[in-house]
Amino acid sequence: MKTTAVLVKSMLVAAAFGMLVPVLAQYGPPAKAPAKPAAPTKQEDKEGKIIGVEIARANGGFLGLSIDGGGFKLAFYDAKKKPVAIDVASGVARWQLVSQRGSELAPLSPGGDGKALVSTKFVQPPRTFKVFLSLFNAAGDAVENYTVDFRE
Repeated sequence: MKTTAVLVKSMLVAAAFGMLVPVLAQYGPPAKAPAKPAAPTKQEDKEGKIIGVEIARANGGFLGLSIDGGGFKLAFYDAKKKPVAIDVASGVARWQLVSQRGSELAPLSPGGDGKALVSTKFVQPPRTFKVFLSLFNAAGDAVENYTVDFRE
């Protein structure tokens, strides 16, 4: 009888231990949180800033419409919002002033730095209106059109 008691006691301990291992595995120490992605270390990896009204392009880049020296300036940016060279030949900006009838028209031509189209036409205040932009390739065909709510 003593052997059966020892055998039963051994089986109970084994069964208890068998139930204890999954419980310990389930309620063990908390898992470590996933490591945070490392911050960009290079200046090139940081996202730039677009000056003026941000306009998303179909090619993944951006345009920035602002007023510089009294006229429109349309700057070109890549997907990381870094300035890039213009990829169109020219453009036109058209807008309706609140205080006048008819619309104003300003041709946009490449600026001195090659990264923006600029206009020499003075834009009168108040500078809150819709601007209709058309960009043209070297052949004179319209390749991009945008409508922008401009507020300065």
